[in-house]
Amino acid sequence: MLKFSITWASLESGPAEWTWTGHEWRHGASRIEPYGHPAVCHEMISDGATVAVISTERGRGIDASPGGPPVRVAPDAYRARLWDACHGALDWTTVELTPGTATVRAGTWAVAPLYLARSDSKLDGSWDLADLHEHCRADALVDREIARLLRLQHRYTHDTLWQGVYRLTERSTASWTADGLALAYPPGAPHTEPRALRPGADVLDAYEQLLAQAITQRHFSPGRSAVELSGGMDSANVAAGLAALGQPEFAAAAMLLGGEAREQQIRRRREMISAFGITRDTCTDVMAHLPLNPTGRRASGQPVSPYDDPWTEAEEVMMRALTRVGIGWSFGGTGGDELTSLRDDERPPPGEVPLPGPWTGKRTLAVMDHINDGIAPSPVLYDSTLLAFACRTPQFMRNGLWPVSPLADPELIRFAEWLPRPWREHKALNRLRLARLGLSPEGVHAPIPENFVHAMNVAMRRYVAPFLESMVREGSVLIDTGFVDGNGLARTVESESLKGPHGEMDRTLFHIASTEVGLRGMSGAGE
Repeated sequence: MLKFSITWASLESGPAEWTWTGHEWRHGASRIEPYGHPAVCHEMISDGATVAVISTERGRGIDASPGGPPVRVAPDAYRARLWDACHGALDWTTVELTPGTATVRAGTWAVAPLYLARSDSKLDGSWDLADLHEHCRADALVDREIARLLRLQHRYTHDTLWQGVYRLTERSTASWTADGLALAYPPGAPHTEPRALRPGADVLDAYEQLLAQAITQRHFSPGRSAVELSGGMDSANVAAGLAALGQPEFAAAAMLLGGEAREQQIRRRREMISAFGITRDTCTDVMAHLPLNPTGRRASGQPVSPYDDPWTEAEEVMMRALTRVGIGWSFGGTGGDELTSLRDDERPPPGEVPLPGPWTGKRTLAVMDHINDGIAPSPVLYDSTLLAFACRTPQFMRNGLWPVSPLADPELIRFAEWLPRPWREHKALNRLRLARLGLSPEGVHAPIPENFVHAMNVAMRRYVAPFLESMVREGSVLIDTGFVDGNGLARTVESESLKGPHGEMDRTLFHIASTEVGLRGMSGAGE
């Protein structure tokens, strides 16, 4: 929720010189810029010796606070305000400046990621990783993080692909002093186990009440809100939750699939839109905006994050369309998969980790046993939810949207963890609720799986394979630094391209390409 550049000189000269320009706080060459959106509140307070910037997601009934001049308060009031902000139910970030120290803290949600990097005299931070491209060097990479991306073994951690550039994970603390930048993880968050239901317990009624609470605890404008209603169980339940609150003004949006599931998706969405009383809908054709297409952001050559969502090109079109019609909040089903997931001891034994493909370079092979080193402890939310926030939220924010994910709410997480396995398996909780609302069997159980496999296969043949061939032919960061073996990559691309038009291609190849694009764009200015 913040972008900042804090110089050492501003730490040594005290708090009195901070001023508000109308969109950011300034102190000489230092600046702290809050994200300007009615979903977020910001303030700068000082007790005379210390300065704190507090950025919080805006709760229901909380007045808007679009920044403003620093407010001087008594020391007790300063500490109380900071304590309240750091114990809020929604997202928050704080930056506290004392003589000789800058301390940055993140809240439980970490909806907006925060990346940090420092030089000898400056600490930079931003929710948009591309802002830190000057700190990203192709000759200073984090081997284990490269291996995680290439092996599709993503981990929630302070690591980014570049040495000296960090992600501030949930509840973490970063301290910048004369000794450098130090990041500290919090203790692991406790989680609970399934319990037996009380006789006569109405699970669906409890679910609906908790979902309503998760939606209404935050400030939003229904007439300026949309739901990413893909047709999946998670987003459908969020839409049903909004409809149950009597919010008919909200809109729907979706990326339409390709392949045989397309017509089914259209039909199922039409039923949901009618059932929930939605009157506005915005659809984007994924097939017209495939990953790595030449008109998309990744093909432009500008700095793009290697953590961007695979479907960022189509999402960009959808988000711009929503912004054009005045949408400012985007509700979605992020966190829904984790909410109804099985515990590790309830799942079948995991299969063998796939053996390294022929494309795997020596540098990747050397760190495969260290992929779990340095990862964050158990978060309050699920780590996969937090990784999803990190890869999608910056794109929402660049387009003037604030993403809302009610299914990631900690109270809902605890409720779902208590549920016996049959309520969670195959998303039974969500399906039974939609069935009780009167949706048809097709609306509740899609006969044809609705996913992006068809679109990715087309993208692989049309754009990804040619890009990988150019990597082999012309050289690339990943090949030149030893993470990818060029000859092995050429063989893999050739063998995958021989698959029939309906054969599913190895999605690892896409991640090799997207990582390469991110390294080129981000590291170009840092070499």
